[in-house]
Amino acid sequence: MTQNIPLAVGLVIIGSFCFALSAHFQHNAVDTHLSGNATKQRMRFAALLETIRQPRWMLGLGLLAASFLLQCTALLLAPVSVVQPVGLLAFPWSILLAARAAHSGVPKRVQAAVALTVASTLAFTIITGTNATETSELVLRRVIWGALVVYAIAILFGLLGTKGPRGWRSLFWSSGGALFYGLEAALVKSLIEYVRSHQWPYSPAIIGIIVALVLGAVAAGWMIQQGYATGPAEVVVGSMTVTSPVVAVVYGFVVLGEGARITVGPALLMVALGAAAIAGVVSLTRFHPTYNAAAASETESIS
Repeated sequence: MTQNIPLAVGLVIIGSFCFALSAHFQHNAVDTHLSGNATKQRMRFAALLETIRQPRWMLGLGLLAASFLLQCTALLLAPVSVVQPVGLLAFPWSILLAARAAHSGVPKRVQAAVALTVASTLAFTIITGTNATETSELVLRRVIWGALVVYAIAILFGLLGTKGPRGWRSLFWSSGGALFYGLEAALVKSLIEYVRSHQWPYSPAIIGIIVALVLGAVAAGWMIQQGYATGPAEVVVGSMTVTSPVVAVVYGFVVLGEGARITVGPALLMVALGAAAIAGVVSLTRFHPTYNAAAASETESIS
């Protein structure tokens, strides 16, 4: 398929809404089963098995699959460093869905956090879209090292999600899942590039990438459910829609060579915008009512 960035962006926009709706349904199923999980403890495997039998959770899974398929199609049409950041739109979708479910407005500080994140990531997307190369190169050694680095950081976030401050556990869990999610998009792009330039399908490299995709999908799913169990869906979606594009863009630039045309000025601006987007998600975690309740609970338990 030839490059078609506008169509790719359109597909990801639709996929972003599917992802936000998926988060809404799955978080609702998890939260109901755990009765709010006031202590923000990690969800046990048995509880997860019971939760995934609920129709709402399964509906969320179907929407998540639709989002993933739309994203994969978009990756056939555009560089990963362009496609992945557009998924940020799931963030404001999730805020609107939560406000509608609660029959309430969106607090001003939450609006400011969302606006900062959306504006920063959209600007980030424009820069990558205008500077990324239209072709990608695949060096298997770099793919392996890139995946190992992401795995190591994601495991660290999982440890923080288990033992960290209660009010921040959802952010840690979902950030770990987002690292895997961003790696998934990058590995799909790697697979596409390998198929385009090599013989298909009998190749150890192909098998290795597919195995990494399966393991990453399982790990991401587990960590995302832990994020739902320990905090609101908006924090999970916000973290995933910021962290995963950063991972995918860095992977695209460093591993797949999509950043060959990036000069120092745009690179520094991208770093600043990425930091601003992450600050917006951290602010959302800080200002969200769920954080305040968890922080108060933790203070009481310490005293």
